[in-house]
Amino acid sequence: MKVKDSSSFPGVERGVRLARKRYSFRLPLELASRLEALSEMNPQKTRTQLVADLLGLGLAELERVWSQSATGLVGFHPETKPPIYLLTGPFAEFHGLTRRHHLALEHELAKDDPEPPYPVDEYALGDVE
Repeated sequence: MKVKDSSSFPGVERGVRLARKRYSFRLPLELASRLEALSEMNPQKTRTQLVADLLGLGLAELERVWSQSATGLVGFHPETKPPIYLLTGPFAEFHGLTRRHHLALEHELAKDDPEPPYPVDEYALGDVE
């Protein structure tokens, strides 16, 4: 969903698309205390924003590490001769699953929009309504 009224989602920038699904979790004491310290050091950000930033950084680092071992040389471009690599391993699997889940989440959001700006397929994850 697009954030139309920022008062309903404090700390979320206007126009940011949010997934319908809410995530709720309990943290180990060590992580919770570190998050609280970050929150105190950054009063302009909500805990939600901090967690989103941290998850984004962590996932980017995970992708970086996986990508270093995720390619296999399959040949060279016939005209320009640069190497062509095939994505393999957890990096490729992660991106495939990410795309699948992104499509499913987009499909859920499209149910709210009478005219989505993109074609919507009938794909959905999990329980079907």
